[in-house]
Amino acid sequence: MGSTWELEAAPAGALLLCAALLAAGCALGLRLGRGRAAADRGALAWLCYDALVHLVLEGPFVYLSVGNIANSDGLIASLWKEYGKADARWLNFDPTIVSVEILTAVLDGFLALFLIYAIVKEKPYRDKMTWGN
Repeated sequence: MGSTWELEAAPAGALLLCAALLAAGCALGLRLGRGRAAADRGALAWLCYDALVHLVLEGPFVYLSVGNIANSDGLIASLWKEYGKADARWLNFDPTIVSVEILTAVLDGFLALFLIYAIVKEKPYRDKMTWGN
């Protein structure tokens, strides 16, 4: 009980980045959703956040993984170093992890952008893709 808990600078920066992405995604989604139903506004907020996470966090992970994240510096690298404390495969080049991240960063990131476009432009296929109707 005598020990105190402190948040180090690198994890604090990574947490702040994630919170900023959440705020930016929600703000952008709600702005794009003006005048639309609540379900569309909620979907846009989620999809904007989703696209930001895939393209801003996972995309650079793939780039950093070409080398070695454990030896990289910067805010994004510090985020993945924190993640790597739980699973060391994220710190060093692991072909399986990098392959999955390439798929999620590219496919999921651009799929989220495509769905945002479909909702904003009121394409007829938007409901079938977002809610399974």
